[in-house]
Amino acid sequence: MSVEAFEKLITPKPGRTLIVGSRVYGDKEDRRKRYPDAVGVDMQAGEGVDIVADMEDERVKFELRKFDHIECMSMLEHCRRPWEVAENIEALLKQRGTLFVTVPFIWRVHGYPDDYWRMTISGVKSLFQSIQWKYEAYSGRGLTDEDGITSARSTDDWPCFARTEVCMFGHKV
Repeated sequence: MSVEAFEKLITPKPGRTLIVGSRVYGDKEDRRKRYPDAVGVDMQAGEGVDIVADMEDERVKFELRKFDHIECMSMLEHCRRPWEVAENIEALLKQRGTLFVTVPFIWRVHGYPDDYWRMTISGVKSLFQSIQWKYEAYSGRGLTDEDGITSARSTDDWPCFARTEVCMFGHKV
């Protein structure tokens, strides 16, 4: 299943939406445009960013209002302490609010500003303990069963496997 196919399964709760890691890089989509009342937060200023903040900082729980839906896509691998980010995201999410998370399971090393983690479904569940997950999958971008090591190389010239992400969607209980 591709990430795009996974997204067709989910139904974000309408209302105020937070896009965590919202800075637009290259051809990345500005996901704020998908929602009528969206706020983008990132630790670096730039296109797609409404609020510059470090989501590891507990002050964000008190400085931002609650949200009906939060998206955190391909961002947790860049956090030194993703458990603190998860705690802050849960604190910002309203009861019964929805959460959509993607994080690399397999992918090349990449910056923004650094790259620390790869996660499994169990790893994401352990980070977000107040979320009841409805959908969870290992999703690839156009992968087939024959895909394995690719000829693509990371910036460090390490071999890499076809990109596979953990995709999860649920609501706060």
